[in-house]
Amino acid sequence: MPVPSDINALSPIPASNSPAGSESPTTIDDYLRSHAAFIAQLRDAASRNLLINGNFNINQRSYASGVATVIANQYTLDRWRVVVSGQSLVFAASGNGKQITAPAGGVEQVIEGLSIGGGTYVLSWTGTATATVNGSSVLNGGTVVLSANANATVRFSGGSVARAQLEIGTTPTQFEQRLYGAELALCQRYYSGTNAQFNVSAYAAAGGQETVFYHTLPVSMRVIPTVVYSWGAGVNAVPGSARMADTRSFEAFLGSSVAGAYSAVITLSSFSAEL
Repeated sequence: MPVPSDINALSPIPASNSPAGSESPTTIDDYLRSHAAFIAQLRDAASRNLLINGNFNINQRSYASGVATVIANQYTLDRWRVVVSGQSLVFAASGNGKQITAPAGGVEQVIEGLSIGGGTYVLSWTGTATATVNGSSVLNGGTVVLSANANATVRFSGGSVARAQLEIGTTPTQFEQRLYGAELALCQRYYSGTNAQFNVSAYAAAGGQETVFYHTLPVSMRVIPTVVYSWGAGVNAVPGSARMADTRSFEAFLGSSVAGAYSAVITLSSFSAEL
């Protein structure tokens, strides 16, 4: 076979990749260089997109398309916040993701500095929106220099956006299509919307005793999150304190008012560790 110019030209059958014994030293050198380049491409392909939820599929907050925000920098689709209060994000299905229409004031994502190694990065997307990175305009397929371990803000404004990608290098590559579960887990580092109810019950020998309810989050969050929860109706129960024991473990205390069985319902609405 000729020297491959693309990784897709390689065969899964070893003998089909290089005719044995017939190459000149120059051709063998070309083969080795090509294969080395393909290995490097595979190395760099994993999680190369620094934008999380770049196809806008994850929506843990159940944000409805076109609903006006009520505060500045309100999060809508996971990891994406509408900059100006009163504006909205409009979206519709597009392939296996969504296409959004960014408002005039912009929709943006803050990329955590721990994910940035520093150097030259290229931004690409499908659509008509304009973009800035850290406040500087960037063309579709344009580059920007980012500092290592420093947060970076990518903003799209005034047009359509789909398949948004920020990656190291100077040339855009094909959009990185991560598995849905992997993308969800990346989002849950910053926000976990459980919206779940749990019945907490126990038996007490006397009033004033306590039981502890434990809840483990799907992944460890970026920092100790802000928790939105509430206690509902109970029987012989006195709701107590609640806290995050660490970045993944929530615990809440429920006391008894009298001897005997006691119970109450706790609703866990959300855990937020957004930037």
